[in-house]
Amino acid sequence: PYFVHAVEWKSHVYFFFREIAIEFNYLEKVVVSRVARVCKNDMGGSQRVLEKQWTSFLKARLNCSVPGDSHFYFNVIQSVTDVFQLDGRPVVLAVFSTPANSIPGSAVCAFDMAQISSVFEGRFREQKSPESIWTPVPEELVPKPRPGGCAAPGMRYNSSSFFPDEILNFVKTHPLMDESVPSLGNTPWIVRTMNR
Repeated sequence: PYFVHAVEWKSHVYFFFREIAIEFNYLEKVVVSRVARVCKNDMGGSQRVLEKQWTSFLKARLNCSVPGDSHFYFNVIQSVTDVFQLDGRPVVLAVFSTPANSIPGSAVCAFDMAQISSVFEGRFREQKSPESIWTPVPEELVPKPRPGGCAAPGMRYNSSSFFPDEILNFVKTHPLMDESVPSLGNTPWIVRTMNR
């Protein structure tokens, strides 16, 4: 991963980065932009699973694309602002470009932090075997309490080091969310072609 920026929002830290997408490994090496989040109070897992590693790390794709019959994606995130209020909504703006081996282009997309957060409450994605495509995890197969959540005083687990192995093993093997984070308006705010 190539990390671009990190912001604090509510009880999480959000990381913006780009990486080679594991879910598209049947294509060539496709770079995608992502947002990941970690609980601010994540102390690591138990002595058996994820010790001294995050127990709440989840990631999702950022979708900065021009809609149409087939979306034109700006996949390479370059820069992100801090969170600011826009018409009462907490948003970040991000600059994206196209990969080096494609048509040159750049775009600015806006993302609502509440929408980003809601994607992390959605379905997880998994690959059942190395040859199979990535599919959503059926909700009945997701352990309770939900993996990737924050431990808190007064809750059943008041520290991440007390989470059961089943939850820690699930989050370790299922960090990717099924849905992508849509940009505000589902289209870039600025597009420039033939330059990056």
